[in-house]
Amino acid sequence: MEQAFWQERWTTRQIGFHQPHPNELLLAHASLFDGLQRIYVPLCGKSTDLAFLRRRGHVVVGSEFVGQAIAELFGELGETPVTARAGPFRTHAVPQLTILEGDALLVEPDHAGGQVDGIYDRAALVAVAPADRVRLVASYRRLLRLGGRLLVIVFDYDQSRLKGPPWAVSSDEVARLFGDFGRIRLLGERTESPSERFAAAGVNEFIEQAWAVET
Repeated sequence: MEQAFWQERWTTRQIGFHQPHPNELLLAHASLFDGLQRIYVPLCGKSTDLAFLRRRGHVVVGSEFVGQAIAELFGELGETPVTARAGPFRTHAVPQLTILEGDALLVEPDHAGGQVDGIYDRAALVAVAPADRVRLVASYRRLLRLGGRLLVIVFDYDQSRLKGPPWAVSSDEVARLFGDFGRIRLLGERTESPSERFAAAGVNEFIEQAWAVET
């Protein structure tokens, strides 16, 4: 996993990837999670999406390896979590929200309090090195109960211009990774302006796509 890269971003406060409001594609397609109780959010940072899902009534379990991001999350929520251990993870829990501090590639159902009903991947796939994608998706397979649903949000752009992270994930790659889960649908997409680093390399736009995967 690209841990050193993302740890440096938090240390140097280069966290332009953190959105002050819930993701627009999540807001548009959150109904995919209607009727589901437990939602897992990998590589969650201090995302405002967590509070949004919690307000919808879901029990949210996130994973994040940057301790600073977890501390800022609960600080901004104004809540003090209860900490404990679950295998290799340190857990931080408040009502309806638990964060597993550690490597998302290692998460097992026992660490998350059992299998989950849904998974919300908002740019987790684009954050890990391409060589780690299969391991990340394998963790989803372990965690998701039969009949569960995934909402996967990725970026696609001209990868030849500049290497990630964030890494481009094409529609073919989504099909390769999730094809044996069940039905895959493109729910929607939007154009996002690239960061200064990508714009300087000639990347003119990012296409952000939301995919539904129904098992």
